[in-house]
Amino acid sequence: MILYRKFLYIFLLCYNLEQEKKEKIMKKILVLLMLLCLQVEVFAVVLPEGTPVIIKPKREIDADSVRVGQDVKLAVAVPVKVNKQTLIKPDTEVTGQVIAKKNNFILGIPGELEISNFKIVQSNGNIIYLRGNILDKGEGKYWAHIGWFFLFPVLFVKGNDGKIPAGVEHILYTSDEIDL
Repeated sequence: MILYRKFLYIFLLCYNLEQEKKEKIMKKILVLLMLLCLQVEVFAVVLPEGTPVIIKPKREIDADSVRVGQDVKLAVAVPVKVNKQTLIKPDTEVTGQVIAKKNNFILGIPGELEISNFKIVQSNGNIIYLRGNILDKGEGKYWAHIGWFFLFPVLFVKGNDGKIPAGVEHILYTSDEIDL
């Protein structure tokens, strides 16, 4: 704010002066403008690459209810702070993409679900890409393989689905350095 006042004061002085004095004053204005630019740069906030971001699903994500390529919604669980300044608030929406899935099957074969390609789109248009993935493999019931020798109905026992429960926290990391 002080630099703005100095700039205005010098400009008003410069209005009715001779050419030599105007040149000197314009040089001062140029120096003040450079200082102003440096002052703005000092207050710029940078989110470093590799900053941990803790996220959680908003609702349970089940391999039976999603398809590969589908976007899923998650949320930031804990505020992300740099130098005591909150850069990403809790409950900020995070979008991830289902990159692999396998449904559970008979003979005790478990389901699997993998989510990756995470990003946060802020209200000012900044996109923060996150690296990491979330993988869940359902519990297999491989005893069903053995059971088919003795009992035919055991063939139809399915393994558990790949599910990512709501509210469970996962750690991802920023993939790039971002000026906010």
